[in-house]
Amino acid sequence: MGFDAKDFLDRYAGAYNDRDPERMRTFFDLSDERFAVFEDFTGDLIDGEAYSAMLEAAFDATGRMSFELLRCDDFGGVAVLHAIQKVLLEDVEEGIGEARIRATLWVKTGEDGPRVVSAHFSAVPSAGGECGMGGCGCAGPVGED
Repeated sequence: MGFDAKDFLDRYAGAYNDRDPERMRTFFDLSDERFAVFEDFTGDLIDGEAYSAMLEAAFDATGRMSFELLRCDDFGGVAVLHAIQKVLLEDVEEGIGEARIRATLWVKTGEDGPRVVSAHFSAVPSAGGECGMGGCGCAGPVGED
C-alpha cells in the first residue's frame, strides 16, 4: 500500500489540535542531519534541534489546524506534499480569523513510517484587505465580507 498523504496530514493536525508536542515530533525526522525547515515568517533555516523546541509551543496554541492537500508526488521512498495549512484563530478582540500557510513537505516514506525531513512554509496572501496580523497570511475575520 502506498503513502496516504491526506491521512498523514490529518494525523499531524490532530496532534496539534490535541496540543501534543511529543506526538507532533513523531511526524518529523529531527535527528536526520539533512533535516531543515524554512519558514518565510522568520527568514531562518531551522535544524532538527531548534524545530523540536519550537514544537513545544503547540502546548499553548489556541488555534485549530487542518490541511487542504493540493498534490502529492510519491517517488518511492520520498513523497513531496503540497498543501495549504489552515489554522483557525480565535482572538477575543479581533474575533475569528484564519491563517493560511503554503506548506511543501519532503516526507521519507520508508520502513520506519513516514517522517518529514525537509519543509518550507510561507504565508498565503489574503485575497481581501490588508492582513491584520503583520502579513501572516490571515484571511481576516471569518464570515465577514
